[in-house]
Amino acid sequence: MNAFAYLLTASLFLILFYSCYAVLLRRNTFFGLNRAYLLLSVGLSLALPFVELPGNPLASLPTGTITLPTFEVGQSTKSHSSLTLADWVSIVYALGILIMLTRLALNVWAVFRLMRLGTIERRAAYTLIRLPEDSSPSFSFGPYLVLNRTDALIKPDALLRHEEAHIRQRHTVDILALELIQVVFWFNPVLIYYKRALQEVHEFLADRAVLKTPQPNYPHQLVAYALNVSPSALITPFVSKSTLKQRIIMLQKPASKRRALFGYALVLPLAACLLMCTQSEQDMPVSSARKPVKVDGEVFTVVEQHPEFPGGMAKLGEYLSENLKYPEAAIKAKVQGKVFVNFVVTTKGEITDVKILRGIGHGADEEAIRVVEQMPNWIPARQKGKVVNVRYNLPIKFQLEEDDNVSAVNEFWNDLKKYRNLTLDSQPVSEQVLRTTIQEAQLSGKHISFAINNQTNTVAFQHVDN
Repeated sequence: MNAFAYLLTASLFLILFYSCYAVLLRRNTFFGLNRAYLLLSVGLSLALPFVELPGNPLASLPTGTITLPTFEVGQSTKSHSSLTLADWVSIVYALGILIMLTRLALNVWAVFRLMRLGTIERRAAYTLIRLPEDSSPSFSFGPYLVLNRTDALIKPDALLRHEEAHIRQRHTVDILALELIQVVFWFNPVLIYYKRALQEVHEFLADRAVLKTPQPNYPHQLVAYALNVSPSALITPFVSKSTLKQRIIMLQKPASKRRALFGYALVLPLAACLLMCTQSEQDMPVSSARKPVKVDGEVFTVVEQHPEFPGGMAKLGEYLSENLKYPEAAIKAKVQGKVFVNFVVTTKGEITDVKILRGIGHGADEEAIRVVEQMPNWIPARQKGKVVNVRYNLPIKFQLEEDDNVSAVNEFWNDLKKYRNLTLDSQPVSEQVLRTTIQEAQLSGKHISFAINNQTNTVAFQHVDN
């Protein structure tokens, strides 16, 4: 899964989980569960895109199936003068991250700059800071409880206990973690609502801590304190106008009944459905569009005499090299890897039941199927002297080559053109067959040596085992 696919999939999970919270859970009085749900749902949204569903029959190759050597198709990644759409998207995304990081750093710096103006008093559970003026409302941030000049003189009990609850329950950590995630997912506005919901739940939890000792006039204290300057985005003030109404409603609301807990369970099947829908393309089967050939009799996976491509493995390599094309979508996304194509060679040598066991997506799977479907008929396999059906795996490696490597290879082959002929193990071969043979040797761990005969103007290649 590439970066953009991950960001999109994670964003879909964030939207799903928050929608469930807004519709099913927001009005519950299970404030601790709501806080846990919001934090856990963000964490799951980041992790679930990496999950592959268990029991996927395509996760591994079938045992006993004959697997051919890997063949490679390459494509140069030579850069062009103009930027592609993917390049522009990457640039815009990187700029967004830079802007959000700068914003977060400035907000943190503004909070600490404000706190440096006050006098510090160390206490057992927190650090008390008294500001010299009333330019900011009292608030808590991390282990710091900051009081403006008026509150430092009065020291209202409800305010102190409320902010102490924020500090004790580490609410600032939640907000900072969400801010960091928002840096990466700056394009997804649902995280703004996540932050608001989390701050709202923080207020409910702190209010509940205050009300452990009965406070009949506590709602009146909140309203009386409401006329304050808007605080920084990162701090937790005693009263925020945006949450004041909801806090008073929740203070008067009776506790939610236990059946409301089923709302949390309802999220699970919805998340499971989205997980199935967002499985990466390479985890899904890609089947042949070609009309299948009827297979008569048993399909073998082990035979005495394997089926053979007309002309042998060298010709198969030549066929694949000539016909496989690196998909443009895969080149632009810089996707590479192995595609495992599974197919049956019938008793008549026909290719049928072509499908992808494991792919890389971005058009590479479809290209592999296309080329395999267009293969000429093979020489059928034999078991005990009779022709039989055989199932095969063909690994095809899509490999993006670096510009320097491409130049070096092309230069090497251009140098060979001045020689009269090329031979491999004393047999004349074409340039394409020799290329394929060298690739096979590299994959099998063997070496190819060559000797130049200037008298005969020839180049002789030879297999050399390790």
